[in-house]
Amino acid sequence: VLGSFLNPYAHRRAAELIASGAIEIDRLISRQVSLEEAPAVIANPPAPGEVKVLVVPRRG
Repeated sequence: VLGSFLNPYAHRRAAELIASGAIEIDRLISRQVSLEEAPAVIANPPAPGEVKVLVVPRRG
């Protein structure tokens, strides 16, 4: 990552919308991987149709 910007109010509002159910995020998560799998996932291009990969530290 060379640089990034986040509106200071966006994170709180996004969390509120997710918590209220106004935004459905389950469809955005394409798959879950363990922390050990994360380097390989990051190093390779995404699979066709993959949107988000969620890294779950204790996923076995």
